[in-house]
Amino acid sequence: MLRKLLSRKLLPVVAAGAVLVGGLSAYSATEAFASDVTLTVDGRETSVRTLAPTVGQVLAQERITVGDHDTVVPSLASKVERGSAISVRYGRPVTVTVDGKQTTMWTTATTVDEALGLFGVDGGAAVNASRSMSIGRDGISLDVSSPREVTVTADGATASVTATGTVADALRAAGVTLGTHDEVAPDLSTPLDAATTVTVVRVEIRTVSKSVTIPYRTTTQNVATLPAGARKVQTPGVNGTSTETWQQTVRDGQVSSEVRVSSVVTAAAQAQVTLVGTGAAVSPAPAASAATAPASGNSCGVSWYATGTRTADGEAFNPDGMTAASKTLPFNTMVKVTNPANGLSVVVRINDRGPYVAGRCLDLTRGAFSQIASLGTGAITATWQVVG
Repeated sequence: MLRKLLSRKLLPVVAAGAVLVGGLSAYSATEAFASDVTLTVDGRETSVRTLAPTVGQVLAQERITVGDHDTVVPSLASKVERGSAISVRYGRPVTVTVDGKQTTMWTTATTVDEALGLFGVDGGAAVNASRSMSIGRDGISLDVSSPREVTVTADGATASVTATGTVADALRAAGVTLGTHDEVAPDLSTPLDAATTVTVVRVEIRTVSKSVTIPYRTTTQNVATLPAGARKVQTPGVNGTSTETWQQTVRDGQVSSEVRVSSVVTAAAQAQVTLVGTGAAVSPAPAASAATAPASGNSCGVSWYATGTRTADGEAFNPDGMTAASKTLPFNTMVKVTNPANGLSVVVRINDRGPYVAGRCLDLTRGAFSQIASLGTGAITATWQVVG
């Protein structure tokens, strides 16, 4: 009875042990046939434990799909052994434009620098992306500029430099630093080519001060103490001054434009006051005749003039009035002038200064001169004397 009871308890235990032993045997068999493989995908390395017999099956196990532009080393059909190393490189479309010429190809390069090497682009070229930048599976487009020899003119000197990229790169290569207002032609962002000539114009904005004359104005006062029409300066005019501030644009040392920004009067102008006679008019000198006694005592060159707006004493100039200019005689002096060639005389009043020609002492108005000589003669030698 006891033996039957023991055998009933032992059977389940023995059965359970058999299952355990069988499971351990299966696991040991799997471990016996599994291989450790190093799998590198685009430079990223992992360790894979697999029972797959070929490279293609290992990739399938790892859900890695390869296409026509991808590379697998060793080949997909190669057998897998313990310690095998599998490398997968995905293909990427890379477009490289070198100096305007575009080329596209598939490459397994994973960095910009590696891809440029496949296109034959050396390290001296300028690229619009960092050479260490990774290239994704979607690919990349790159712009490449080859080194160019260009001419840079700045600060009065011209030099040839080798640079890549744009005008800004050429200026850096030439050691030219731009100021705030400097002008560059062509524009800084212009790509360089073999015919590029860069010109820098130094532009400076200056603020300068100028002293400017303010002309005086003239006022008149009527007085009865002077003959009608006579004029006399009572208070001489004095010009004023102002200080003006100007903003100048200077290009390469030359002022190209300027704008006045302010003006401040530093000395006011003083008006000139001229007295105008309203008293009894001075009788005009009678026309000379052969019977009139000629002037005597002095002899000099006498000419005539008919231009001007005001005389030296402030009167309005009348080219047909009986007046004259003298360098020394006081204003309002009456002078008789005689032409010895025909004996004709005229009496004139001094109200102007001149003439400033050697050998001449009087400059008569056109009207006065015509009383004693033809205007066509221009100048005569005459006698003269003060008569009032």
